[in-house]
Amino acid sequence: MKHLLLALAFLASTAAAGPLKVVCTVTDLGWLAAEVGGDDVEIIVLCPGEYDPHFLPAKPSLARKLGKADLLCYNGLELEVGWLPVLIDKARNTKVRDGQSGHLDCAHALEHILEVPEGEISRAQGDVHPHGNPHYLLDPRNGILVAHLMAERMAELRPELADGFRDRADALEADLLPRIAAWEGAAASPRAHPLVHYTKQWEYLEAWLGLACLGAVEHRPGISPSPRHVDELVTQAKYAGVTQLIAAPWNHLDIGQKAADRMGASLVILPAAVDSQDGADSYPAMFDLILTRLTTAEED
Repeated sequence: MKHLLLALAFLASTAAAGPLKVVCTVTDLGWLAAEVGGDDVEIIVLCPGEYDPHFLPAKPSLARKLGKADLLCYNGLELEVGWLPVLIDKARNTKVRDGQSGHLDCAHALEHILEVPEGEISRAQGDVHPHGNPHYLLDPRNGILVAHLMAERMAELRPELADGFRDRADALEADLLPRIAAWEGAAASPRAHPLVHYTKQWEYLEAWLGLACLGAVEHRPGISPSPRHVDELVTQAKYAGVTQLIAAPWNHLDIGQKAADRMGASLVILPAAVDSQDGADSYPAMFDLILTRLTTAEED
């Protein structure tokens, strides 16, 4: 009888607490949090997949959503620096402020951060992130690390549900590992030629898949390229046999297309986030689509 009462009390307390309300800044994190949290979480994503996450307007409606959160999961490395601090301030939710258990910088899961700048940084260099390249979720191995970090933080906030969070993170890893091996195998043909990207965004993808990049059209992120730079890049690309210029859906695709045409290359628009394009409605589907487009363009 005593054990029954304890079990009933446990169930009652869990029900009273309700699902963990998790707000994620970007769609990749939203998908990972939903997989780890299962039915024990409610997920809200602030930045839709088709938006450039650097430039999301800090609308009051987003602050209200953040105001109800138990846990904020954000990309970090200053990807959201232009809008997230404003939303946190307006939300007036002490749970999600820096230093609290409801404040999770997912970049803390990383084992390696690419392109941490050395020396003095100036605005003349463009939109350079002082703590390193923030686009780490374009390497699915980092997605696995983030999933486990989320599971541990969710477990801290809902200890009675800890086993479920950890088990789902383990299951996600078990699902992604063979997919990762298959994606790496599929990248053999894109490895045959160097590529060019429109702007700095794809470094984690390229490092993971072993893709060689000749350079970027927008070589100073956020600053329009000079004609001289584009001319030099076109010349180099022709000499190196570049066949692909890759871009995100929110890049200046008209400029990218003109540069690709001059190189004799294909402009390949890749999903840079979950839900950024049709067919990229999950984290694995995003990489399926990326590899399909890279290999198809290489074969054309």
